[in-house]
Amino acid sequence: MVQQTTDEQMPGDESFQSPEMLDVQRKIRMMVVSSILIMGLGIFSILGVIIYKSVANNESAGNGQAVTTSVGNQLKAGESIRSMIVENGTIYLLVDGQEMTSLMLVDKKTGAVTRRIEFIPQGQ
Repeated sequence: MVQQTTDEQMPGDESFQSPEMLDVQRKIRMMVVSSILIMGLGIFSILGVIIYKSVANNESAGNGQAVTTSVGNQLKAGESIRSMIVENGTIYLLVDGQEMTSLMLVDKKTGAVTRRIEFIPQGQ
């Protein structure tokens, strides 16, 4: 058996290092651990927001179902749809007629026309 004296330093043995060096190593370890915890917290918060938005938002494009309602039977003869905007569960249709333009409000879920506003030209 070999006896070691206190003057010999084994590689990796921290008992022979100076107190200042041990203090620096302890501070570096605390910085590494705290930065790993902060990074983990950030990753989990981002994943939490993504999961919350995918579960809570039933009206998203991926989860929503297409409305297959025909509005053509609501149009008068000779009318055509110029533009369409979807906002907050309501579909706004700008309809051009033979002599006037009108705005139709259609409920997105039921497909029923809730309101029709007709714009009469001022020259008539």
